[in-house]
Amino acid sequence: MHKLPERWDDFMRYEIMLTPRASHRKPVSLPRTLQDVRRCHLWLWAGCGRSGCRAVLSMPIAPLIIRFGTEADPERVAAVMRCSQCGYRGVRLNEPSGAGGDMKTIYEPRRWTGKQDWHPALGAFSVDTMCNLYSQTRSREAVRGLFRLSDNRCGEINAQPSIFPKSVAPVVRLAPDGERELVPMMWGFPLIRKGYAPKPVTNVRDDTVLTSPFWRPSFESRRCLVPASSYCEPDDKSPAGWHWFALTPPEERPLFAFAGIWKRYSGPVKKDGPSIEIDVFAFMTTKPNALTSTIMHDRMPVLLSEPEEFDTWLNGSPDAAYGLVRPYDAARMCIVQSGSEKADRLGERRISADID
Repeated sequence: MHKLPERWDDFMRYEIMLTPRASHRKPVSLPRTLQDVRRCHLWLWAGCGRSGCRAVLSMPIAPLIIRFGTEADPERVAAVMRCSQCGYRGVRLNEPSGAGGDMKTIYEPRRWTGKQDWHPALGAFSVDTMCNLYSQTRSREAVRGLFRLSDNRCGEINAQPSIFPKSVAPVVRLAPDGERELVPMMWGFPLIRKGYAPKPVTNVRDDTVLTSPFWRPSFESRRCLVPASSYCEPDDKSPAGWHWFALTPPEERPLFAFAGIWKRYSGPVKKDGPSIEIDVFAFMTTKPNALTSTIMHDRMPVLLSEPEEFDTWLNGSPDAAYGLVRPYDAARMCIVQSGSEKADRLGERRISADID
């Protein structure tokens, strides 16, 4: 049996792949969890679920486990994937040719031909990932006050009504002397992919952080707080609507923190780019509360808002910190903006109020 790859570049070195045929558009019954699938297969076929769209690709299992966890139901994973070709949400999954499908062998040098029905495991489908957009529109003094930062440990803060993956944003961590400091970091742990730019992985699932070698070292020794004033989730419509969540009272945009982890990354951040050294962060997700479930049924970020929670997350043991991983009280949250806007425009008013 082939050794199962744990990274994109390991997968890309797999020597023999297969190209899809029409018979692999037929639905099949898959094992109950991604871990069960991985015991049998390195990858699956994924095809758009919309009649008339012929988008199809091979999809490795290991990155899906990083994103969704070992116990995720493959059918639920398929339900939240969106076709980049036609925009339809929902794909059909099928087993590789080793399970008896009508296939032909294709070797590594021919994999990069750019044929429409053949993709190197990337590009044709995207996952409706949660919380890949947030804002921080409060002033430096407001951040200093909530997170108890001394003036010389708090750098400059500018209003950011929209923060996307790979953006640089302020993060609170412990300095080598044990004091809190606010430093800029890039959002997303880079996931190396041969032939492509590294993918920024922005969210850490609560059911994989204790076991995944990609996340566990940072969770155990490098936890951080990510200041925020609101965050955004897309709905499942086409085109998607964007819904901004904040704590109450909404007109004040109270500060809170995402429960984050960080690490020092050395390598490229662009395709064929130079190797750089940069601090990067990601933050935890968990099951959604009742409010988040109205938009995003699968996950929500872990929110912290109390001083004792900040102290436990930064200074406590891994077990104590993990005890904070839970849905936030829905009664203390609200949706403050909905529509096509990918920026918290109402939150920008808070900056003027802080300055005045």
